[in-house]
Amino acid sequence: MSDIAKRLERQASACETMGSPFTATLLREAAADARREPQLTVVLAPLSNCARPGLHLAGALHCLALLGEPALARHYPSTGGDGNARGAWTTARTMLISTPSTFAPLLARIPQTNEPARSMPLLAAFSWLSKRFEMPLRLREIGASAGLNLRFDRYRYDGETWQWGDAGSPLALRNRIVAGRPGNVDARIIVDDRIGCDLNPLDATKEEDRLRLTSFVWPDQAERLERLRNALSIARDFPVRIDAEAFATWLPREGLPRRGALTVVFHTIVEEHLSLSAKSELAATISRLGDGASPEAPFACVRMELDDGRYRTCLQVWPNPTDPMAICESDGHAQGITWAISA
Repeated sequence: MSDIAKRLERQASACETMGSPFTATLLREAAADARREPQLTVVLAPLSNCARPGLHLAGALHCLALLGEPALARHYPSTGGDGNARGAWTTARTMLISTPSTFAPLLARIPQTNEPARSMPLLAAFSWLSKRFEMPLRLREIGASAGLNLRFDRYRYDGETWQWGDAGSPLALRNRIVAGRPGNVDARIIVDDRIGCDLNPLDATKEEDRLRLTSFVWPDQAERLERLRNALSIARDFPVRIDAEAFATWLPREGLPRRGALTVVFHTIVEEHLSLSAKSELAATISRLGDGASPEAPFACVRMELDDGRYRTCLQVWPNPTDPMAICESDGHAQGITWAISA
């Protein structure tokens, strides 16, 4: 259990860095108790096989608060509580030990974070591609979750010196910018079709799936919660197909270049959830698809993934690929953006 405690502490540090002191404190308290309470050790033992046990635990507790568990809800900011993370953990520890069966299915859920703010780097990439190729886009998202970023063109974007999208959209993205501005935001973007795949896709029309996504947003991040709720409201009225399938079988079928359109495969913060062999397979599959591109049927890959401590969004095009072109750097929620391209 000392390993679980260390991993909970690492996640706490990440939450603190990314602006959630509530979740950071909650997980540090959990880590301390995981070292000294044998009964809690038994309850948390299944998390030892999880890539990010802290996200499992935090999401399970937030879910119960959102469902109206009063002893937790009175401490969670997202439910109008007092924001006392230590009080929340004291309550949660008692519940975990006394009613472990309540938590088992919640702890087992795979964390899903479908952050719509990542659509801003994607918009910049799609704008650049539309300007260069002047062709309709065929969008193919890997690890799409509920497909919120596939609906990027249903949002409004408010930069300091630029705007894009429907002024009447329920969701306005005002990502924090460090430097620069995206280039080619005046390009005409036409989406021919859009689909995605995910091993465990979520449906924005289902209350259970909306709750799941909300529970994995940190409860003291009000802006993120509002973004998600607005994106989900848009998604309910604008259906997108998300196939429950692994990329290894889905992408060779759905990602083939097609004449008269630019096929764009994209993924945001997917690779860190893959094994080394799966990451290699993804890169090889995309390269093979690119090899089938032509001037009449071009192909592109847009990826937002962790690179040396920062999340970098870059793109690569086929035929005749060159090194990937940088779009921007940011954190995992697409905040603190430094644009690498300019108008």
